This record gives sequence, structure tokens and C-alpha cells, in this order.
Amino acid sequence: MKMMKKLTSLLMVLLLLLPGLSLAEETEKDGWHFDEKGFLTGEDNPGEEYILEDEDKGVWQYASKDLSIKINRFREQTKKKKKQEYCVAEIWTSPDSPLGVIQSAPKDSLKLKGVAYAGMEQRHVEDLIEKNPSVLAVSDDMYGLRIIPVGKGKTKYDYHGVIIRNGEVIATKTRNSKKKRSWPNLDTMAVYQDGSMKTFDCDALTAEEYLEQGAVQVFAFGPWLLSEGQVHPNLEKINNYSEPRVALGMIEPYHYILIVTAGRPTKKYQGYKLTWLADKMLEYGCTEALNLDGGDTVALAFNNKIIIHGNMEAKNLRNLGSMIAFGERGEQ
Repeated sequence: MKMMKKLTSLLMVLLLLLPGLSLAEETEKDGWHFDEKGFLTGEDNPGEEYILEDEDKGVWQYASKDLSIKINRFREQTKKKKKQEYCVAEIWTSPDSPLGVIQSAPKDSLKLKGVAYAGMEQRHVEDLIEKNPSVLAVSDDMYGLRIIPVGKGKTKYDYHGVIIRNGEVIATKTRNSKKKRSWPNLDTMAVYQDGSMKTFDCDALTAEEYLEQGAVQVFAFGPWLLSEGQVHPNLEKINNYSEPRVALGMIEPYHYILIVTAGRPTKKYQGYKLTWLADKMLEYGCTEALNLDGGDTVALAFNNKIIIHGNMEAKNLRNLGSMIAFGERGEQ
């Protein structure tokens, strides 16, 4: 009986959530024509880009012939009447509009072991996305903070993770996965030329091995949430407390799920646990997923406007040096 109740509850959740994300049945809307992935199709659309921004309903959508994004916002309340808020983005990319990155200018190169250059300029999020406009931008692994020099040939963090951006190796010094791993544990997600993604333990591959495999981007923060459809077995032991979160997952090549949660735990907000994040990614059909930097770093922008961020009660957002981007429009 308990099993039947759980299955019924899961079915109800899927019925409530999936229609909000699935574009498979929507082929025409106000003169715009979409295919089963949400891309614009045909020659008689009103324009080359469809953009919907509905803050009140918590729905944002973008469609072109090579990029499809739909974001839904969800608001919940805990038993203790604390607020919980998150956004789920279903993203279809293509070889003509792949996952990209935006970065501020690197600081002067320094001869530091395992680091190509010492840090990125940390800028206001609004400044960063204004200078590097895109359809969707989200905070990443915040690698720039870990490689800021602090003198005597040292960086702010002893370990930086294996970091690759646009095929360039930025950092290589990572942790030993067989030892007790501190936060962040620097597990990685590689994004390949064919649109696929794969998660790894922090020291599974070297930067050179990632490049040999065809990786274009490698993000390092962790822990990984899903690998080959399996949930990380030790999430309960890895900082599994309620926090603002960002996670990126893959259903299949070029088809991704992004989950961004708000709410630095306070009297009003609760946040979400890593175990919740992994279960949610699995629920949406992902086989690979990585936890990225969270807390006050969390920021999600659509059409260059912030729609959710980590600490909803803070007046100012944390500065960032880099973000993951979809639909880059070129540096301004």
C-alpha cells in the first residue's frame, strides 16, 4: 500500500511538472511555429526569435531555429512555513548554438604551478552579463576565485580543480579522491564537441586526457549528482544541508536540464539539499548531473535580466568572473 501511494504521488508530480516543460505538443502559438524540441520551424514565423517573459506566472521561453529554452519557476513552503523557490530550465541546443561560457578578462599571467593565469576580474553580475549578453546565463563553478594570487607564489585555494574553457586549460591542480575530500570536492563535468556531457570524480582524468576525449569545457566543483543514470552514493555525507543550489544535467546530447534554487536559509527561506537536487535531476530524465557553486554565488539571468539568485533577501549579488551561457550574442 505504501509503495502504491509513493508511485501515485510520483505520477502526480510528473503530471504537474512535465507539461510545464514539454514543448512536444505545442506546434503553433500566436503565429509562431515550433517543432517537437521547441525550435522555430517553417518560414512563416513573425520573426527569427520568439521571446516570452512572464514574471508573474514564472515562465520564460526562447526559441530560434537552433536554440530552445523554457524556464518554469516553482514556489513551495515547508512544514515550518519557510519559503522555497527554484527554477527549472529545459534547454535544447544544437551544433550551431552550443553551450558556451562568458568570462571577464584574466589578470596578469603568473608562473604558478598548475594555473594558466592568476584569477579573473570579479565583476557585478549585471555588469558581466551586460558586457557579454546572452539568452540565458547562470553562475558556474566560480573557478576564478580559487586561483586569485595571495602572494609568495600561492593562490587563494590550495586546489583549483581541472578547469577547461573553450578548449583552453586554465587549471590542473585537483584533489585526491581516495582521501577525505573537502568542500568543494572538485568533481567535474566535461562538455564535449558532440553536445554530450559526462561527470567524473575530481582526479579521474587529467586536463590532457579531457582534451584528447574532445572536451571543450570542464567545470569543477561537485559533487557529481548523477553518473550514467545513477545517483551519487555518498551525497548524504557531502555537505547535504539546505542551501541555494545550481545544477546542470544532460538528458541526451544537446538536451539539458538546469535547476537553480534560491533561499539562503534564514527565518524566511529554507533552500534545498543535494539529495533533493539529485532526485529532481533524475526525475527530469537526466543521466549526468553536476552540482555547481551555490550559496550567494547563485544567479540565473534570462535575456540579460536576473530572474532568481541565491540570497533573495540580499540587496547586492556576489561578484562573478565567469558564467555558463546559452545563446551568446557577442561581447559588447
